[in-house]
This record gives sequence, structure tokens and C-alpha cells, in this order.
Amino acid sequence: MQEEQEEIKDLKHTISELTAKFEDKYNELSESIGKAVMEKKESAEAKVNENPFAYMAGAFVGGVLVGYLLGRGKD
Repeated sequence: MQEEQEEIKDLKHTISELTAKFEDKYNELSESIGKAVMEKKESAEAKVNENPFAYMAGAFVGGVLVGYLLGRGKD
């Protein structure tokens, strides 16, 4: 009976340690992803700010093409 309680205590301790390690790794990964997303966002914003009309024209042409393709299927 005493051995079983010791094993249970050891298992609880091990699970607690693994949970703490998992939380640490999760937080590190979350921060890393957040930084990468912010860098990509800033890079994209800088490119659009350099030449906004090119991106507006591209979005317009893309919208026209998608509208044409979707409208063509209804006839």
C-alpha cells in the first residue's frame, strides 16, 4: 500500500514537471510565432506603402477575374 502511494506521488510529480515544461515551450513558441507574424506584417505594410497603386490595381484585377469566373458558371 505504501509503495503504491509512493508511485502515485512520483507520477504526480513527473506529470507536474512535464506540464511545466510544456507550458514553457508553448510560451516560447507562441512568442516566436508572434514576432515572426509582426515582422511579416511590417514588411508587407512597407511594400504596400512604397507602391500602393500597384497593389490596388492587382486587387482590382483579381476581383474582376474572380467575379467573371463565378458569374460565368451561373449561365
